[in-house]
Amino acid sequence: MVNSGDTVCVLASAALVLFMTPGLALFYGGMVRAKNVLSIMMQSFFCIAAVSILWALIGYSLAFGHSVGGEAL
Repeated sequence: MVNSGDTVCVLASAALVLFMTPGLALFYGGMVRAKNVLSIMMQSFFCIAAVSILWALIGYSLAFGHSVGGEAL
């Protein structure tokens, strides 16, 4: 059985990390030359898109699926 408190905590944490992404893109953009800022910002956003897709496909079942060596939920 899925605990709703655990689910809310994981989803809220993921939302806060995704909300932090524009600041991270600006931070990394400030450390490169002016001609490379757009490239660095787009790389940051593409990485977040890739991580979001991987979380939906793989991470959710790892976090909330049945345990392999421990107690079955």
